[in-house]
Amino acid sequence: MNVEPVHMKLLHIFRRAEAVRRRVGFAQAISRGIRVVHDRLHTVRRYSPGWSSVYRHPFRAFDFIFFDPEIENFTYDLANLDELAAFMGSVLGIGAKSAGAFIQELEQDSPFRAELNNILRTRLYKKHTALYGRRAGWYCAVRALRPQVVIETGVHDGLGSSVLLRALERNRTEGADGRLIGIDLVPSSGWLIPRRLCDRFSLVVKDSASALPRIAEQERVDLFIHDDAHDPDHEFGEYRAIHKGLSAGGVLLSDNAHATDALKRFSESHGRPFHFWREKPKDHVYPGAGIGLSLPPGRRSP
Repeated sequence: MNVEPVHMKLLHIFRRAEAVRRRVGFAQAISRGIRVVHDRLHTVRRYSPGWSSVYRHPFRAFDFIFFDPEIENFTYDLANLDELAAFMGSVLGIGAKSAGAFIQELEQDSPFRAELNNILRTRLYKKHTALYGRRAGWYCAVRALRPQVVIETGVHDGLGSSVLLRALERNRTEGADGRLIGIDLVPSSGWLIPRRLCDRFSLVVKDSASALPRIAEQERVDLFIHDDAHDPDHEFGEYRAIHKGLSAGGVLLSDNAHATDALKRFSESHGRPFHFWREKPKDHVYPGAGIGLSLPPGRRSP
């Protein structure tokens, strides 16, 4: 895990507070700080019924409430990368050893992480170190499947998109070219993506409900990733819209399978094997999300 020294955290907080003060004034800065602490307390309570995890890990909760710069879309390292490798290796049929090698390829890619860190340092409410969490599984999927077309709904900052693009870049050096189409309503989405990777990335600024049917008519999609609005009906609608655009070996991946059964239901209705894996964040109050994978009909389940 990338542990930031306490004095660096304090410096980060001071700089963030000073930037807010200059922008909105001292009184508003204090008010905003109080609201942030209040929201963090609410987050801890939400993910810790009866404050149970606070009693077990008081310093972890304290660190999150007062030091963590992230307000939403939390990032963290994983405590179960080995389980992720076993899951991806089994489901994708490449074995845990190969999957683990792909995951470590990303985790140990210091130049790439440094690129992201340099961009993150320009933002107030972001950690200054890129932590991938379950997105390491996305990277593994791209490296294993060698997709020509990848679709991601819900680009947001672009951490997941950056990971996908790095995997596509690696594939390209091995003779398997591919590109990523991101869909998001916000034009500034993907600000974290390094410019050098944008030659194989296109952002569609539309609602996925209107964008996906047209894409399905024009593309053969090898990997589809749902990371958009986490409403079960909306998610199910995305799978339905993109289904006819999937290639013969097309794989569906859900970033919300820990919270809804949308991908599982869709898979069952189309004879697609479904698998789920749950992440375990390292030293974070958030209990973690997961990866849902839906394979093509007829593909052998492990």
